[in-house]
Amino acid sequence: MAFKSILKRGFKAEAERTAVRYRKELDLPEIAPLCAFKLADHLSIEVCKATEFLSLPEEASSMQAYDFGWSALAMIPASGKKIIIHNPFSTPARQQSDVMHELSHIICDHTFNDEELDFEVPMGMRSYNELFEEEAKCLGSCLQITREGLLWGLRKKMTNHQLSEHFNASIEMIEYRVRMTGVNRQFSYYSRSAT
Repeated sequence: MAFKSILKRGFKAEAERTAVRYRKELDLPEIAPLCAFKLADHLSIEVCKATEFLSLPEEASSMQAYDFGWSALAMIPASGKKIIIHNPFSTPARQQSDVMHELSHIICDHTFNDEELDFEVPMGMRSYNELFEEEAKCLGSCLQITREGLLWGLRKKMTNHQLSEHFNASIEMIEYRVRMTGVNRQFSYYSRSAT
């Protein structure tokens, strides 16, 4: 049974255009890796390590040893400036993915009704919104790896491992982007046409 996407028509194409647009704004080629932390800085969004909010060194070491089951969250503190808090003990590739995901929530202007509360609830602690999560997953992955970047890597006969190193992404993220974009089908079509 095929997976039916809940994304609205055209969202994936717009996500790809957004990923290219931010690269242009940062003077990067379309096929270049895009650092989540540099994009956050470009968007004036502060990114903090969760350990910055701990008061004792022992808390940080116990945090490192314990799997908290969360990766990152975006929130608006009393200052009104959007921030992202992430788990600094994740792998560098996972941190890139996590921060891109939270940036995507902000770029998509995902909101949550906090009217019944006296404070702004962080996005990562809210009730699960399936559409918002799918949009952030889609846009975040495009921001991390453009479709053209994948095609470029395939033309160079790069393995998934080499692609993951180039884009500072996990193997799972490379596989997800390959499935999502259909670049393997396009690449094999062009390869057959060239012979």
